[in-house]
Amino acid sequence: MIKLTDVGVLAFTKLRARKLRTFLTVLLASMLFGVLIAASLVTHGLFQSIDSFRKEGLTSRYIVSVLNTPPSADEFYKTIRDPGLVAKAKKRYESLVTQKTTEAKRLGLEYSHVNDRPPYTQTSDGSTQLSINDPNGITLQLLKEKYSSTPAFDEAKLSQLAKQYGAIKTFTEESYAIKKRSSLSPLIDGKEVFHDSSNEAEVNTHYDVKPPINTSGITLAPPETTKGIVLPDNAGWRPDGSSLPVILPQNVIEQLLKLEKLPASASAAEKFERLKIIRDNIAKLSFKMCYRNSVSQSLIQKTLQQKKEIAANQNNKNYQKPSLLYNLPDPTKCENAAITHDTRTVEEKKREVNQRLFDAKFGKETVAISKFITFKVVGMSPSSEVLNPEQEQQREKSRTTNDILAEMLRTEGIGQAIPRTLYNQLPDKTDYADLLTYEPLYLMGNEDNKRRFVEFASASDAQKFIDEQGCTVQYDNSCKPIGRPYQASLAFSNSAALDDMQNMFKKWSVYVMIGVVTLAALIMWITIGRTIVDGRHETAVFRAIGFKRIDIVLVYMLYAIILSTLVAVFAGIIGFTGAYILDNQFAPQLTAQAQYGFGAISSNNSIRLVGIDLQQILFILLACILTGLLSVVPPLVRNIRRSPISDMRES
Repeated sequence: MIKLTDVGVLAFTKLRARKLRTFLTVLLASMLFGVLIAASLVTHGLFQSIDSFRKEGLTSRYIVSVLNTPPSADEFYKTIRDPGLVAKAKKRYESLVTQKTTEAKRLGLEYSHVNDRPPYTQTSDGSTQLSINDPNGITLQLLKEKYSSTPAFDEAKLSQLAKQYGAIKTFTEESYAIKKRSSLSPLIDGKEVFHDSSNEAEVNTHYDVKPPINTSGITLAPPETTKGIVLPDNAGWRPDGSSLPVILPQNVIEQLLKLEKLPASASAAEKFERLKIIRDNIAKLSFKMCYRNSVSQSLIQKTLQQKKEIAANQNNKNYQKPSLLYNLPDPTKCENAAITHDTRTVEEKKREVNQRLFDAKFGKETVAISKFITFKVVGMSPSSEVLNPEQEQQREKSRTTNDILAEMLRTEGIGQAIPRTLYNQLPDKTDYADLLTYEPLYLMGNEDNKRRFVEFASASDAQKFIDEQGCTVQYDNSCKPIGRPYQASLAFSNSAALDDMQNMFKKWSVYVMIGVVTLAALIMWITIGRTIVDGRHETAVFRAIGFKRIDIVLVYMLYAIILSTLVAVFAGIIGFTGAYILDNQFAPQLTAQAQYGFGAISSNNSIRLVGIDLQQILFILLACILTGLLSVVPPLVRNIRRSPISDMRES
C-alpha cells in the first residue's frame, strides 16, 4: 500500500491533468449548489423578517370571526305579515292617533292622521304587513316584544364548543353609529363648511371631503386587537373627559397631517421619509369635529335656504321676508344658528312653543345641540380605503411584489376604533353618548351590536373549527352546508396563509434540492467518469508496478473529495455573494413597503434577505460533498474490476 502523501500527490495530479474540464465541473456544480445556498439564505431571512413584523400585529395569531347563521327570509316575511302583530299595530296606532289628536287640541294645534304614517302597509297582493320604516316606532316595539326574551347569541355554547377545538380565548368588539339624523362634520382649515343638503350641486362639491371619523361605524375594540397598535403611554391621552381616544388608519393619519398620498411608484427613501414624519407627529395629533343633532342640523339648513330665497327675491318689491330670520354661526365655533330678526306675533310664538311641547311628548328632539368633539389619536392601524369596482380593478392591475408583501403582513379589519380599555376610564361617558348609539331593528330576531371572535393556538385548529362548525351565506340568504351553527371565517390577518406559504416552500425546497443534487451528480459523474476512463493506462501501469486496488480507490476518492470541497467552497461564495447582492438591492424597498403598508409605529423591524439557517447550510454543503463521493463510485468500481493487461493493450 502506498503512502498517503503519494495518494495526495496523485490526486492533485489528476486535478491538474484536465484543467478546463475541472474548471467547468467546479463552476457548473458550484452554481447549482450556490443557487440552493442563496435560496436558503434569502428565504430564511425573509421569513425571519416576516415573523418579526407578524409579532407586532395580529398576523401571528389565528382568530376566527363568529356570527349566528342568518334566519330564513321566509321567517322574516311570515313575521311582518303575522295577522296578530298587524292587528296589534293597528290598535296601537289608533291609540296613538287619539293621543295626538287630544294633545293637539289641548295645545291649540292642528293635527290630522292623514299627515302621519301608519305602521302597516298594503302589499301588491292585497294583504297587510308591518311597515319597517315606521316613524312612530310601533313596529320596532312589537318586534322587540316578540324577540327580546330570546338571547341574541348563546355565549356559553360558543365557548364550550370552541374549547373542543383547542380555543385559547373568546372576545368581542362592539359596533356603534352616530345618533340618527345627527352629523359630525370635519373642520377644513379650522372652519366648518355649510352647504345646502337639498342642492345636488352643493352636495357633489363636498362629496370628496372625507371626514377623519366614519360616523356610520364606530368600533369599541377590545385589548386583544388594539394592544399592538396603541402608542406608548397612550400618546399622552388622559381620562379627564376632554377628548375621546381613537385609533385611525394610516391613510387617515396622513390626511390629518396634510400629507399627499404617496404614488405606487414611490421609492424606499420617500416611504421612509413619510414614516418618519408620521412617527414624529402622531403622538401630538388631535383634532376637533363639530357635532350637531337633528334640530341644529335643521336650523342650519333652514338658514341656508332662507338666504338663498332672500337673495333670489332681492329685486322683488312684493316679496316679504320671513318673520323669523336666522344667521349662520361662526364656522370656527360650532354653535347653533342664531336669530337675527323676529317679528312674530305673540300668538305665533305661543304656537311654536306648543309645537315643541307636542313634538317632545311624542319622541322628537326639540332642543338644538351643537358642540365640539375632540379626538386624540392614540394608535395607528394599517391603511384602509373603500374603493369602487373600477378603482379596485385598477389597483389589481398595478399590484407589485411589494404590494403583495404588504398585504400579506397587513392586519385587516381594525381600521377606525376606540380602545375599550381607554374608553372605560372616561369619567362621564354621557358626553359622548350621541356618538355611540345602537338601535336594534329586530328584523330577523333578537340582535345585538357585538361581534364575536375565537382565538386558536394553530391554523389547523382554526381551520378545523371553520370546516366543521361554519357555513357560507348564499345569495338567497341561506347558509350552507345546512345545519352548521355559525358563519365562521378567519379575521384580521393572513396568518394561516402565511403558515401555508412557509410550509409549501419547505415542501417544494426538498424537491428542488433533489433535482439540483441529481443534476450536479450527473455533471460530476460525467467528469469523474471521464477522468477515470482517461486514466486507465496510468491505472494499469500502477497496478503493474505493485499498486493495489485499494490504492487506486484512495487516489480517486481523494480526488473526488478535493473536487467536491472546491465545489462546496465556491458554492458557498456564490450563494452568500448572491444573497447579499439581493439583500442590498431589494431589502430597503421591501422594508419601506412592509413598514409603510403594515402601518408600523416602531421602526425596529426590517426586511432582511440574508438569514442563516446553519443546519440547512451545512446540509447543502454535506450534500455537495456526498454527491461528489457518490459520483465516483460507479466508474471507479468498473475501472478497478478491469484487467490491467487489457487496459495496457487497448492503450
